[in-house]
Amino acid sequence: MADWPKKDGALIERVDGLLSIAPVRRKNMFGTAAWFLESNDMMFVGAWGEGIMVRVGEGRTKGLIESGDAEPFDPMGGRPMREYVFIGGHRIAEDDELLSWLDEASDFAGTLPPKKKKSKKPRYKPNRTTQI
Repeated sequence: MADWPKKDGALIERVDGLLSIAPVRRKNMFGTAAWFLESNDMMFVGAWGEGIMVRVGEGRTKGLIESGDAEPFDPMGGRPMREYVFIGGHRIAEDDELLSWLDEASDFAGTLPPKKKKSKKPRYKPNRTTQI
């Protein structure tokens, strides 16, 4: 899965529509759209070509891959993301199938603690007492 797929505008619109009243934000990630919970700023789903990557937790990830219901999500090639799986477009052809994955992923992400905000590093301030 090392090749970066093109954005699927229709899929992004479908996800936006299904999440339209949910407390989520869409951001760009991996060159495509990803959705984050507003409550803890955790990513839970992203469009990936004609499929989606969903965050379901490490234990569930292993089970889905072993059963053949999902593939490892490996955007960089050689280093799969432990809590995420890739769900091919054929498995989310109907809105109820897609919504089921969105619900599962958002439920899992909702159990995670809020993302720690990165502290802003102080800008370099030259010592004004030094003469040049």
